Amino acid sequence: MSKHVAIIGCGQLARLIALAGQEIGVRFTFVAIDNEPTRCVENLGKVVQWRPTNSVISLLKAIGDVDAITVEREDLDTVLLKALDKTGLLRPGADIVLNSKNRLQEKESLSALGVPVTPYVYVATPEELHKAVDSFGFPLVFKSLEQGYDGKNQWRVRDQSELDALAQLYEGFGWIAEPEIQFSAEVSLISVRSVSGEMVFYSLTENVHNNGILHSSIAPAEFVPLNWQVAAQKQIRNLLVAWQYVGVMVTEFFVTDNGLIVNETAPRVHNSGHWTGLGAQTSQFENHLRAILDMPLGSPKETGVAGMINILGGMNIEKGLTVPGFDVHMYNKEDKPGRKLGHANITGDRELVRSQIELAGALLKSA
Repeated sequence: MSKHVAIIGCGQLARLIALAGQEIGVRFTFVAIDNEPTRCVENLGKVVQWRPTNSVISLLKAIGDVDAITVEREDLDTVLLKALDKTGLLRPGADIVLNSKNRLQEKESLSALGVPVTPYVYVATPEELHKAVDSFGFPLVFKSLEQGYDGKNQWRVRDQSELDALAQLYEGFGWIAEPEIQFSAEVSLISVRSVSGEMVFYSLTENVHNNGILHSSIAPAEFVPLNWQVAAQKQIRNLLVAWQYVGVMVTEFFVTDNGLIVNETAPRVHNSGHWTGLGAQTSQFENHLRAILDMPLGSPKETGVAGMINILGGMNIEKGLTVPGFDVHMYNKEDKPGRKLGHANITGDRELVRSQIELAGALLKSA
């Protein structure tokens, strides 16, 4: 009998998980929150609607018998997550998802486990903004506690006048303040842990961002010293065990002169792991399903140097996709400026992958 998984959310990550699941006999139900768009998951399974005014019991009845429940994003209703957690089928668990949703809680929990994070102070009110200057001086980076994906709700503050301007944006929740980190690169580590505790790690991925949105990725990131990679894997392994984590988790690092420091984590499959769909023996999407269904995990070994480039709304998609060698995945989304509409993967030798990504990036941006 095939396995049945419910995914909370109907975006591109739900789509990519479902496409991978079809290959191993998994069927899906998708939960649309507050009438969110469902075009990404069209024809991939049953879609049920849920609003905060609905009961979770009615939602579970609509979903039906299910082997596991998972999420495609962190920004979800707290009551819903905690209620689903009581079924014992939500993977990863509610506390972990909610912890990653809040920057302060995330940093505190990572620090408690000895994982090096970017230095920070919590600024609760505009009157406390001076604490950040006292701790780090200028320039500073302020981040909202929540709603911070793709570079949103972040402010770079270079002097007192910009600090005063930030005070006017206060909405009652405070900020995380960090010094502006000097780093040579950004990398991410895709890790997987199953219900039974089996773990695998993909090679470190080098990431390039534009305006806070991931532009492209290349794996493996061979320029990172091996001992740093081993140390990072050990830290995240300990974290997965301590949290009793189940599923894919992605950790984003800054590469600094003193080693790798964590910028943030994501309790789900991740944009920086899209290359695994072509460039690894088992994709992050399939391994996430294997983990939450307690199936043996597949090999994370890359099949060569792999690259990925994001396709955003407003780009010259027709021209950009003429570059040979790319495996293109579109998400069936309406084209809007800056929206993630799809991605393209490529494999080959490192020079080829890097040059083709650069060419595709230039063509996608061209008028």
